[in-house]
Amino acid sequence: MNNAYRGSFAGTLFVALAAAMVAPPALAIPPDPDNAALLYYQSFLALAQLGDEARDRIAEVARGDKAPGDRVREDIGKCAGAIEFAEVAATLPACDWGVRYSKGFEALMPQMAQMRLLTFVLIADARIRAADGNYKEAIERCLMAGTFARHIGDETFISYLVSRSVRGLAYKCMQDVVGRSAGDAELLQWLKDELAASDIVTLSPVRPLKNEMEIVSDLLRMENVEKLARALAGSDEKKAAVIIRKADEKILERAKRMYTERMSSALAVLSTSMPYEQAVAQLKQVADFDPNDPSSQIVQAFIPGLDKIFSQKTAIETHANAITAGIEILLSRAKTGQLPDALPPGLPTDAFSGKDFEYAKTKEGFTLRCPGRDLDVYRYEFKIRK
Repeated sequence: MNNAYRGSFAGTLFVALAAAMVAPPALAIPPDPDNAALLYYQSFLALAQLGDEARDRIAEVARGDKAPGDRVREDIGKCAGAIEFAEVAATLPACDWGVRYSKGFEALMPQMAQMRLLTFVLIADARIRAADGNYKEAIERCLMAGTFARHIGDETFISYLVSRSVRGLAYKCMQDVVGRSAGDAELLQWLKDELAASDIVTLSPVRPLKNEMEIVSDLLRMENVEKLARALAGSDEKKAAVIIRKADEKILERAKRMYTERMSSALAVLSTSMPYEQAVAQLKQVADFDPNDPSSQIVQAFIPGLDKIFSQKTAIETHANAITAGIEILLSRAKTGQLPDALPPGLPTDAFSGKDFEYAKTKEGFTLRCPGRDLDVYRYEFKIRK
């Protein structure tokens, strides 16, 4: 290689290296969101603009009141994009809705209304899939709705109530689909394993009530009397003005002390495992107020029906236990070819009494019933598809 060529080659190499050093690196694709709430918000935006009639159709199918017809299938088809966003959101562990907790009871949470519609869409889609014989896909939708319930969370009391409602609707659909898929032992075993690995236990009201205690305790001070008046009177300005005018520091101090004592007692009950009837009796005592005492009137406005909340929580836990027990009964049928004559031992129990469910075979399948409770709401029917 002559000197001229070597010089030309070295120069070219130097220019190439210099260009490589100053050239920007290849851009990597940014990561997808790691907060499930961001995907759920997009799901809400992607929901089809449906009229009241279409929303009612979807709700009726989701509740199991009507079989899915062509019109509701078309409605759900328009929500395919929303369902896809929810599918991805359900795969993420973290979910932060961005609630402005510093605003206390004045914090706006408009997403709650959209959560209700999305739940109906997901469960209606599950029932459509079940009607078409796609039982595993239907159950996967129910499990996804259960994850949505967990993501809704229990940071606030309203979010706890919404999450409980979502989970209840998912359990009802799952119960219906389990009976229809009774002949598929592999599917039943898969669902049994999925439920065992999931957070089937419902969220607790303890956390939101603790958060509310902080908010209410802060309100029960003279310097926050205007906020207190808005919380008690809502949009009634005249009532709020009367509350502000009659505000008394001693009454508020006594109300704060009473509220703290009552709620601490309630939280102790809700955090302790005790017989249902005993827990309800103690929670009713917490809500026993003197109607002629100004401090009691204030406290009563901030203490919800704790005995009813505990009853609803127990009902959700019982429903979950009934589904698990129903799966075991159907697995026994898959092995022997017939339903057992008596309830197999060792199954989950009725959360109200701690006793075994009352088991009865029917023409269409079988029922599990909470002992000592006459209401049909505590009777879980599993219809087996012939």
